[in-house]
Amino acid sequence: MRNKLIPYPADAWAVLLIVLTFAAQLSLYLFVDSVGWLVAGTLALVPFCLSVVAYNHNHMHTRTFSFQPLNRLLELLIFLETGSSPFSGTLNHIVGHHASYDQPELDTLNWRRRDGTAMGRHEFAARCLLWHYPSCFVLGRKNPRLRTEFLVYLALGVACLAGLILYRPIPALIVFVANMLLMLYALKWSAYAHHAGLPYGDDYTASRTHTGRFYNWFTWNAGYHAAHHFKQALHWTLLPEYHQGTLASKIPAELQGPGWGEEIKRRKPTPAAQRG
Repeated sequence: MRNKLIPYPADAWAVLLIVLTFAAQLSLYLFVDSVGWLVAGTLALVPFCLSVVAYNHNHMHTRTFSFQPLNRLLELLIFLETGSSPFSGTLNHIVGHHASYDQPELDTLNWRRRDGTAMGRHEFAARCLLWHYPSCFVLGRKNPRLRTEFLVYLALGVACLAGLILYRPIPALIVFVANMLLMLYALKWSAYAHHAGLPYGDDYTASRTHTGRFYNWFTWNAGYHAAHHFKQALHWTLLPEYHQGTLASKIPAELQGPGWGEEIKRRKPTPAAQRG
């Protein structure tokens, strides 16, 4: 059953995670002076921030609140926890990836080098991290409304971060800045498994699906990647049912199951095949 403020009640758990994670970060920032304890506390929060990274992916496709100012406030907290500013994901991921993942020259998560060979995972993550914000400016040229919203909230987010740095530089750099860079890298690193090494033939063979229970609990069903590409606006709570009821019988067995990193670890990705 849906309510008016949070259409899907399961999202309330994500809001709680985001708020409590930010409260923990802010406590470290305000009350801890030791660099060692700041680093230890920041590292202890990494698993929580990683889960926020995964939830942010769902939020950018299906907003958490029906009241938009609350979405913007939530997104500013997410920015300080993950490094992804409001509407940067909309431009970089929805516009830059979902509309173009079968077109390597346009895809913001393109795992192919210019010569058609596959990048390694860390090379991919580093390149995509460096392209995250520049891509928003490029893609924004054809999406002026999104570009304006992106620029306004990027400025607001950077102003908040600058204020934190000015007030307590060392805690801010450790608790927020370093963690934001780490989370952006983790976001791109995790995205590698979704499509890397797979030639584009059709939507049933162009991505992997991870059905592991713990992974999907931790990542808010991010493992159901083929289902997400078929229906990107489908709420995360509905992806497993859609996968099982509609897609599972049509996806090759080797592209679905309780893991998706094993194949990548066992062998070096093959050169990119021609699109079908």
